[in-house]
Amino acid sequence: MKQKTDKTRYFNKKLGEVLKTFRRTKLNCTAAKLADDYNFDKSNLNRMENGVIDSRISNVWLVAEAIGVKLSDVIKALEKELGPDFRLGKRSGDK
Repeated sequence: MKQKTDKTRYFNKKLGEVLKTFRRTKLNCTAAKLADDYNFDKSNLNRMENGVIDSRISNVWLVAEAIGVKLSDVIKALEKELGPDFRLGKRSGDK
């Protein structure tokens, strides 16, 4: 695809914050414990939660399942965090 934009970095950061918040509130455990319990790569989970990587939807789904929330709940929380005016891309003609 293309290089990461500021919006993509912001999106990834907010997604990571949402996942981290769900993990802490639902499971009250560390990322390392979640990774161990569900056989996730610890460094990838940390990079997801810190917004360092573009997470595949399948990986977000797996983490949501491990935490005990629906993927749709993660998306709803992310949309709330990003706000109603957030757009990842531009339509032609947008400034």
